[in-house]
Amino acid sequence: MGLLGTLGASYQAFLAGGTLAIRISSRTFSEAILREHGEACRSSPEGWSFRMPDGVVLEAFDVAGTSGRRPSPELLERMREGEEQPVTFYFPLFDRSAVWGGATLFRVGEGGPCSLIECRWPLFNERYREGRWMFLAAVLSSSLMAALCTLVVIAPLLRRFRRLHQAAGGIGGTAYASAGDEAPDELGELSRVLDATHGRVLADAARIEAQKHALERHLADVAHDLKTPIASLQLALELASAAPSEAVPELLVQGLEDTVYLTALVENLRLACQLGEGVDPLAGEPRVELGQTLERVVRRLGLLARRRELSLEAARPDEDVWVRCNPTMMEQAIVNLVHNALTHGNKEGHVVIVLEPEGAERFRLTVLDDGPGLSPAELEHLGERSFRSADARRRDPRGSGLGVAIVRELCRRVGFGLTFSANEPHGLKVVIEGARAEPPAEALVLPRTPGDRG
Repeated sequence: MGLLGTLGASYQAFLAGGTLAIRISSRTFSEAILREHGEACRSSPEGWSFRMPDGVVLEAFDVAGTSGRRPSPELLERMREGEEQPVTFYFPLFDRSAVWGGATLFRVGEGGPCSLIECRWPLFNERYREGRWMFLAAVLSSSLMAALCTLVVIAPLLRRFRRLHQAAGGIGGTAYASAGDEAPDELGELSRVLDATHGRVLADAARIEAQKHALERHLADVAHDLKTPIASLQLALELASAAPSEAVPELLVQGLEDTVYLTALVENLRLACQLGEGVDPLAGEPRVELGQTLERVVRRLGLLARRRELSLEAARPDEDVWVRCNPTMMEQAIVNLVHNALTHGNKEGHVVIVLEPEGAERFRLTVLDDGPGLSPAELEHLGERSFRSADARRRDPRGSGLGVAIVRELCRRVGFGLTFSANEPHGLKVVIEGARAEPPAEALVLPRTPGDRG
């Protein structure tokens, strides 16, 4: 294609240059000859011609009376169509009957026997042979250059493209083979981009696979956590329906515990999904008043505490303590800590929630119980997903450590500190502390009775 394009361009350039040269030269020397032989031309109504020593022939015609084979019908038609000085070339290579090398036709007057001049020039056989050899040499040299370019430039490019094509087809697969193109050009950059893309695809695939396994484990844990309380609740209801009246309260206590556990589990699963999807607990500049939140938590879990023969108490300051956090998420986090303390507490034990302001800018929320507590080694892992102590698993096979893990993640998202420590002489102490916030503009200050402090 490159060779054909080169030859075509050369041919067009030759025609354009030759046509221009013929138009200028033929008109120039024709006008010079007419100045010398003009009278003879005008006095020859049958036609006048002049042959130059090199074989060039000039013929004069009347522009109003042209007929026959002279002048050239082709040139005459082109002139009638508006072309000022038509030129044509005859090539013996394509026309064996050609006896002239070419012709041109132009006007030198408005009328009369010498108003139209046709100039014809003969074939220059020697030049034609030279031109033929030059043409063949041009074809051969162009072919050689095309072959050399193919060998030196095109073939290496095609090999690089094939390697890039193979690499692109194998992205993300185990059979991926890097093109290994380190050249400092666009193809080399494309090779490096393909390598980087393959790495990202593998990383994404590994991450998705890990998420899949994590989801499968999570669903298995959820199914396990739901199976036990549902079966226990079903059994308690079945026994209560047929048990003597004195045994019903104990069965109802068991059913209540299972119901509270199921409610907390569903809320935790919803909250875990929201946090996992990137829901921001601080979106929209939310505010929550911790004192009122503690009161709602005590009301929600008070019956469970009494049924388990535990005391649940809360202490809060007279002033409101506002913090920046989604209210629902904050309340569920406190519920998780209190429910965890009630679940693992001993009979006739105590669970206490204490809210304290630390100056005008910070707060401290403490949850205390006098249950069995945890060893120092177990305290280090408390709050990790799926961690439960051996004693906790022995006391209650339900649960997977999701509740405390959610508390830790929520505190991290909102910038609160969370610490776990032993409560002397025994039990667990959980402390949440952080910065206070200004109350929202629409907050109302309501009077409290002494009983509101818990």
